[in-house]
Amino acid sequence: MQRLLSLSDGITRLIEWIGRMAALLALPLMLVIVYDIISRKLLGIYPALSGSIWHISSTKLQEMEWHLHAVLFLLCLGYAYLRDRHVRIELVRERFSPDLRAAIELLGCLLFLLPYCYLVISFGIDFTARAYHSGEVSAALTGLPHRWLIKAMLPLGFSILALAAMATVLRNVVLLFGPADLRDQARSRP
Repeated sequence: MQRLLSLSDGITRLIEWIGRMAALLALPLMLVIVYDIISRKLLGIYPALSGSIWHISSTKLQEMEWHLHAVLFLLCLGYAYLRDRHVRIELVRERFSPDLRAAIELLGCLLFLLPYCYLVISFGIDFTARAYHSGEVSAALTGLPHRWLIKAMLPLGFSILALAAMATVLRNVVLLFGPADLRDQARSRP
């Protein structure tokens, strides 16, 4: 049981690191949004900028915005799950004992979350492979190339979420079936 808890802790540390690194994408996301807004306003006043090195088409900037937003969201899914930041029915859940909450979480992960992650990962890999092999690019004439890069984030993000679910399963197995001292350790972890 100690090994299960240690494995859960190791997975949790990895996902926390990924989440913290991915959260740094908020800064370039904000910069791209601000640059897009400012350049559109300035180009209306100074059309001579449109041929300069400072000009990137608004379409590319807007696609970059949603690419960064999608990557940020997908890479932080597992982190948010481990930190218990996803939507729950708090009115009902808070009335349950910690053991009942752990049992519900365990069953929810095994019956719903992990199978759902498996489906998204397997379909996401095919989705990405088709985009790569067909050389899919943006539908917009001046959009970003290599659409497979953003599509690859879908199976990656859900793989991280599946790892978070596995860490939760391991921790809840210890919490429900482990010796008393390990139960206390498992209960004190996120």
